[in-house]
Formats: sequence, C-alpha cells, structure tokens
Amino acid sequence: MASRGSWNAESVTFENQSSIPEIAVVGGRNVLAFDATADELCVLKGVAPVGLTGTLSLIVHGFMASAVADTVGLRAAVEALTPGDATDEDAGESYDSENYATSAAVPATAGYPFSTTITLTNKDSIAVGDKYRIRFGRDADGTGSTDSATGDLYVDAIELQDGA
Repeated sequence: MASRGSWNAESVTFENQSSIPEIAVVGGRNVLAFDATADELCVLKGVAPVGLTGTLSLIVHGFMASAVADTVGLRAAVEALTPGDATDEDAGESYDSENYATSAAVPATAGYPFSTTITLTNKDSIAVGDKYRIRFGRDADGTGSTDSATGDLYVDAIELQDGA
C-alpha cells in the first residue's frame, strides 16, 4: 500500500458542513473531537498524485476520551473534479455515495491508540490530476455502521492509501 496523502487537525477544512468536530488539545496533541451523539463532518482536500491506482482506503488514527469497549462508526464520501468537467464549483457539490467503515472496535482504556480503515469503494472515478475532497466523519447516529461507544472520538491523523 502506498501513502497518497495525510491530514491532521490543522489541515482539514469544514466547507459547507453544518455540524463540525471541535479542534481540541488533548495530551498536548491537536485532535479532531467527534461527538458521540451527533454526526460531525470535516473535509480533506488534495490533488490526486501520479501513481494513484487500485483500491483507495482512509486509515484513521485516534483514541477515545473515555474508557469503552464498544465500536465507533465512520464514514467518507469522495468528490473528484477532473479539469474540463461540467461541474459548477461555485454552485454546489458532487460527492459520490457514502462509504462506511465496518464498526471499529475501540480499546477499553481511554487514551489508548487505535486505527481503522474505510475502504473507498465509491470514489467518484478519481484519477491522477483530479482535485478531490473527501468528506469524513463519525457516523454517531448509526446510519451506515454501528456506533455504540460513548464519549468523544479523538482523531489525530488520517491517511489516504491506494493499492500500489
């Protein structure tokens, strides 16, 4: 697997999102604090690099605010814009269908690190040179995956990988 992009709390944006995670400092780390009771979203932006190929995955690294032994649900949607597309960027969005992670088991001890993967099966035909946005967040209401963990999910790193 090749790394094709990475983000942290300082490098995400919150474009057009009505419910966003808090940027917090926890244990000296800047994190995105995703609430346990409300879906919150952020946006990861980039340009698809040369060599992008195969299955795309988001690897999400984080830890929990409280001790639990349950699961968190995560989701991501991809929007790819190819130069010359007939998409009016100042008038709307064109995200592909949501991708949901298999409910990720979190450690039973608060603060212990874990990671989980969201396979981006629906990826809006992203190709080398496309501008892209990935709308990422916690599926706290369980729309597409089970989220039974109480307490905030702290995300401190997100990586985009492909099959190369």
